[in-house]
Amino acid sequence: MLPDAGYIRYCCTLCALILSVWACQSGSSDTSKGESSFPYRFDAPDTTIVLPPSLREISGLSLSSDGHHLLAVNDEEGIVFFINLENGAIDSTLEFARHGDYEGIEAVGEYIYVVKSNGKLYRISPDGKTETIETSLHGGNNVEGLCYDALHGRLLLACKGEAGEGARFKGKKAVYAYDLHNDQFLESPVYLLNRDTIAAQKRLPGGLVQRLNDFFSTEHASTAFSPSGLAVHPADSLLYVIASVGKSIVAVHEDGRIAGVAALPADILPQPEGICFDRLGRLYISTEGRKQSGRILRFSKWRQPLVGEK
Repeated sequence: MLPDAGYIRYCCTLCALILSVWACQSGSSDTSKGESSFPYRFDAPDTTIVLPPSLREISGLSLSSDGHHLLAVNDEEGIVFFINLENGAIDSTLEFARHGDYEGIEAVGEYIYVVKSNGKLYRISPDGKTETIETSLHGGNNVEGLCYDALHGRLLLACKGEAGEGARFKGKKAVYAYDLHNDQFLESPVYLLNRDTIAAQKRLPGGLVQRLNDFFSTEHASTAFSPSGLAVHPADSLLYVIASVGKSIVAVHEDGRIAGVAALPADILPQPEGICFDRLGRLYISTEGRKQSGRILRFSKWRQPLVGEK
């Protein structure tokens, strides 16, 4: 015997209600923990740069060496975009390679480095010549972030995918390094981020909403954390790692201890992909546009840094 039309309407309405609550909770993550432990309010950017269609899929972000521009790449074209720090205009572009999956960018001295998702690095000289640098990483590692660690003279590469082979990598995400002093890739990760440790410190909706997220959503599950960008804070040298999958940001001490974890609001950062700091310590996060334009959001400090909170 088939259920009557009224019962079907009731079930449909109930399902719609549950999904609506789930979507609202997921889209407006509680950032109060982030506001209390980070020197930035991630729900209150002080500047928003709306990007042109060529950067709808912006994937990497860096500050130029002269401090006048933000550098960006998208995940399809081998082009560096120079974005005016004052007005958000694209002042110039530089083509360095053919089409490919480019995920991170960083300026170090006179050079610009770009990383591909398979771990291949590109070193671009001031005259526009490009040198390719091979690493031991591959497509399965899915490299999504690149930054400069000035204290140790190395590039840091964040892996969204596999951390490595073996039991010690289970449930973790890895950050590898390329030593610029010796032009050498370091085979062992310099950071291993435990997803369970991060989840334990991240404020989540809880109750039915979180159970639904854990069951239905890879992106909003309690243990979801897949790095999409990273940057070293210029004042306290903490490593900031953002994750689009997991919608969160993590600050890490040099010894690998977690200094802070906060949820990122999905309504203003639907797909955070790039992160960098300027010389004043202001934080920039880029987000892909999905169905809208890509954007770069700037966050100024509102309290003292995390470095003393050990």
